[in-house]
Amino acid sequence: MNEAGLAYLKWFYETNVWKYLHYRGVRTLKLPLDMWNYQELIFENDLHWVLETGTRHGGSALFFADLLEAGNREGRVFSIDVTHEALHPMVANHPRIRLLLGDSAGDTIKWQVSELIPAARRGGLLLILDSDHAAPHVLRELETWVPLLRPGDYLIVEDTIVNGHPVRSDFGPGPMEAVEEFLKREPTRLRPHHARENKFGCTFAARGYFNIL
Repeated sequence: MNEAGLAYLKWFYETNVWKYLHYRGVRTLKLPLDMWNYQELIFENDLHWVLETGTRHGGSALFFADLLEAGNREGRVFSIDVTHEALHPMVANHPRIRLLLGDSAGDTIKWQVSELIPAARRGGLLLILDSDHAAPHVLRELETWVPLLRPGDYLIVEDTIVNGHPVRSDFGPGPMEAVEEFLKREPTRLRPHHARENKFGCTFAARGYFNIL
C-alpha cells in the first residue's frame, strides 16, 4: 500500500467504520474493497466453494453464498466458528451455507470439511482465514488447511494489518507474523498475488492474497 492507501486504511479502521457495514442487513466487519476483490476472484478463477473461518454475524457468508448462487456454482459456503450466538437468522437458513461449530484449526472440523467437500469437486475453492487473529492460531489454520488445497484454489489471510501493520500496534503477533512463519516453513506452497492485493490501493489482507501452487 502507498501512503494514501495506508492513511485511508488507518482512518477506516480507527474510526470503526468497518464495524457498521452491512450486506443485505447483516453485519460484515470487512473492508468493501476486499469484498469487491473476493467476488472478482470467484468469477475470474472459477471458484465454486468457499471455506471461511470466523462467522460472527454471517454477513460475509451470506455474501459468498449469493455469489455462488448468482454464478450457478455447484458448491457451498462452509463457515466455521466457536460460537454462533451472534448469527443472523437469514444466514442460518440459507441453503448454500453450512455452519460448523468448533476450532477452525482442529482435527474434528478438518475431517468434517473433508467429508463435506467432494474429493473430485468441480472448480476451485476460496479459503478465507478470519477467526482468532493470534499468530499461533492462524499458523495452526494454515498448517491445517493449506495441505488440503490444490492448484487453482485461492487463500486470503485477513487482518494482517494488526500489530502495527499499520493498526493495533498493541495487538501482539498476529496474522502477518503467522504468514511469514508459514512461508519460511513451506516456501513452495503459496504464490503471493500482489497485483490483486494492491488493485484498490487498500486492503485488510496486506501480504495475505495467495494462489495455491
